[in-house]
Amino acid sequence: MVTSTTKILDTRPTVAVCGVGYVGVHLVETFAKAFRVVAFDISEARCETLRRQFKGQANIHVTSDPSHMAGFDLCCISVPTLLLKDKTGIDASYVAKAVKTVSKYAKQGSTIVMESSVTVGMTRKYLGHLRQEGVFVGFSPERVDPGRTFPACDEIPKVISGIDEESVRMVGAFYMEVFQTVVPVSTMETAEMCKLYENCFRMINIAYVNEIADECAKHGIDPHEMIDASATKPFGFMPFRPGLGVGGHCIPVNPWYLFTNNDLPLLQQATLASAERPARKARELYDEYDPKRVLVIGMAFKPGQSVISYSPQEMFVRELQKLGVEVFFYDPLVEQSQIPYCTKLSSADFTESFLEDEFDVVAVTMPQHKVDFSVLDGLYKTEVKWYCCPVTPAKMDEQVSASA
Repeated sequence: MVTSTTKILDTRPTVAVCGVGYVGVHLVETFAKAFRVVAFDISEARCETLRRQFKGQANIHVTSDPSHMAGFDLCCISVPTLLLKDKTGIDASYVAKAVKTVSKYAKQGSTIVMESSVTVGMTRKYLGHLRQEGVFVGFSPERVDPGRTFPACDEIPKVISGIDEESVRMVGAFYMEVFQTVVPVSTMETAEMCKLYENCFRMINIAYVNEIADECAKHGIDPHEMIDASATKPFGFMPFRPGLGVGGHCIPVNPWYLFTNNDLPLLQQATLASAERPARKARELYDEYDPKRVLVIGMAFKPGQSVISYSPQEMFVRELQKLGVEVFFYDPLVEQSQIPYCTKLSSADFTESFLEDEFDVVAVTMPQHKVDFSVLDGLYKTEVKWYCCPVTPAKMDEQVSASA
């Protein structure tokens, strides 16, 4: 029996979001523009935070009780998929538990969409059997970028897929209500590979620009000037910027999803080079300056946010500490509790005189927002080592505009 999408959308459908982390919360906000949303998370502490965030929005119900999802019309699964410690595969336990929970509360004609990053074929493996039970099944890769406020989530083109044509139609019916552009693809595996290809494209290019930047230094070339000049080519070029490495929930780990059932030697070399880079750069700094105390500016994995997952800065700091260096960090967006093994410098102490008196080297790892980089201009005794494009007054103005 083919369910009428029009009939479902005419009955004020309920959308459930299973797993309301940094991806799930965007799904809740987006689907709440057109539907009643049940935001389910196993963490009651997380639910308390979400209740405060969505206070006053009557069409959003936050709960840690899975039974509140019962009878949903659409459920988006957005739970973590983590690497095994030995990196031989993915810890799919969160996905398995989510599928078990969600399938228990699905009804005939419900639609379940996997939004979590998975290996190619995983959606079919975990959700495929539900199609025989009258449940529509699909995969749609999330494209949430921590710290980015533009474009808005609903403005980012949304790739969708289904296990069959009916499933694609059902997924599309819901997603087209809230996303401006929906891009259907022929199979769930195509959509799964799309997500991994996008992020691994960045891994390869970041590894390449870091390698080029290191070689530029040997020739006395400013890599940022070189990249700016290259970017004037109006076709066939995309600028990437050198840094300490890659971080976040996606780019450092997605290659390993592909390695589980694909042979990709070029990507493997790029991934290993990026993983080793932070510690290597720490050793190079130590060999060059023999510092006793170092201040690291920027601990989040990218500007404009506080996420430290797989942050190359953490690896950089830990390697310096192994070498016997006393390390402090300064990042207005990262809390001391996130980095308990390294003392956070207060904003009151981020002055020329204090830095000169207390540190041998200031290592700038990325242009974090709310940092007054002009303070570094007055340093003479203390060395300033840039691992990102040096921040000029003009770039600081850009930061203010971007964070406003």
